[in-house]
Amino acid sequence: MKTFSEMNFPGRLIAVEGLDGSGKSTQIHLLKRWLELQGAKVFFSEWNSSTLVKNATSKGKKRELLTPTTFSLIHATDFADRYERQLVPLLKAGYIVLCDRYIFTAFARDTVRGCPPEWVRGIYNFAALPDLVFFFKARLEVSLQRILEGRPELKYFEAGMDLKLSPDPYESFRIFQGRILEQYLAMSTEFSFLVIDANQPVEAQQSVVRQLVAAKIDLSQFYFKHLELRTA
Repeated sequence: MKTFSEMNFPGRLIAVEGLDGSGKSTQIHLLKRWLELQGAKVFFSEWNSSTLVKNATSKGKKRELLTPTTFSLIHATDFADRYERQLVPLLKAGYIVLCDRYIFTAFARDTVRGCPPEWVRGIYNFAALPDLVFFFKARLEVSLQRILEGRPELKYFEAGMDLKLSPDPYESFRIFQGRILEQYLAMSTEFSFLVIDANQPVEAQQSVVRQLVAAKIDLSQFYFKHLELRTA
């Protein structure tokens, strides 16, 4: 698998990965704002947001009807739709595309839910790799605390309750997310994740993220004025 830059796309794709409650969504929104303030052409896309399947996914989750295979296929459909309609066209147009989760989320979650790893990866073999992948590594207790600060209880699938790991949702969360963490750590070397200590303060993490982005991507290539001159 090649990255978009290796495939000579004008744009660059940056993805963030991490456990639920790791703070990755906060970090990518801060990165988006920073890039926009510099005049860069930026587009944001998040996991499970395609209008094609979002309603079906929500209904299935509410009724607790989704099997691991169904879960996997629905998310793959969501990703494929966004990949073809949004990500690829914008990368061809020279945008910096920011993704809150990419194919690695499926590799980790679907495998933990019991889907064969080779089968899961085969579903996504059409997708190029991101140019940068940030993995926000947080302790399980930190992730759990952050989630509960925003709402009173854990969600059914978020806690892995469908896997019958424990009748206690908090213990189920720890087991489920702990297994997902193991998958991420196994992938970190294979896919050259940039690992960020997500236990640190938000500002400290964002400072590291910005430094790495600026060091690894020539941001001047993505400013509006530069693109207008290049296409004039």
